[in-house]
Amino acid sequence: MLLYILAVLGLILLGLLYRCLPNKKIFACFCLTLLIAGGIAYKFWPVPQETKPAPITEQELYELQQQQQIFAAWYADYQRNLEELDRNWQWYHHIIENFKEDQISIQTTFVRLKQLDQDSQNLRDRIALHVPPIALNDVCYDLLTEVMNKTNAYAEAQYRTIALTRTAADPANLKTDNQAEQSKMLQTIMIRESPVGLYTAREISAIRQYLDIPKEDNK
Repeated sequence: MLLYILAVLGLILLGLLYRCLPNKKIFACFCLTLLIAGGIAYKFWPVPQETKPAPITEQELYELQQQQQIFAAWYADYQRNLEELDRNWQWYHHIIENFKEDQISIQTTFVRLKQLDQDSQNLRDRIALHVPPIALNDVCYDLLTEVMNKTNAYAEAQYRTIALTRTAADPANLKTDNQAEQSKMLQTIMIRESPVGLYTAREISAIRQYLDIPKEDNK
C-alpha cells in the first residue's frame, strides 16, 4: 500500500516539475537519469537470503531418539493408568445406576463400592509414584511435571468421591430404609464430589512437537 502511495506522489511531483521547467529537454534528461538510477539500484539491491536451519548432527539425532524412547516408555505406562482410571469411574457410575434402578440391594452396592474403593486407592498410590523420568531434558520434564500434577489431583478427587460414597452406603451408617432416599443420597455425593475432567492435551502435544513425534489423540 505504501509503495502505491509513493508512486502516486512521484507521478504528481513529476507532473509539477514538467509544468515548471521551461526547457523540456532538461525534464527528459532528468527522467532518463531517474530511470537509469532506478535500474541500477534494482539490479544491485541486496536480496535477503533465506536462512536454512543447520543440519542435525549424528550426535543430536541420537540424543533426540533417546529422548523419544524415554518418553514413549513412560507414556505407555501413563496411558494404562488413564485407562484404569476410566474403568474405575465407569464402574462407579454403573454401581450407582444399578442401585438407582433397584437392580441391586444396598448391601451389594456397599460391597462393590468397598472393593472399588480399595482398587481406586491402589491406583491413586501407583499414579503418585509414576514420576517423570529424570533422563528427559528440562523442557519435557517440566511439561510432564504439569501433567502429573493434574493427574494426581484427578486421581485423588476420584478416590475421594468413591470413598465418601462407600461410607455413605454402609448399612451401619444408613439413617433410612427407603431405597429411593438412599439412592438420592448416593447420587448427591456423586454429583457434588465428582472431579472435573483431566485435560493434559496441551502439555502432551507440546512434548510431541518438541520431540518431533507424530500427533495422537490425547485426553
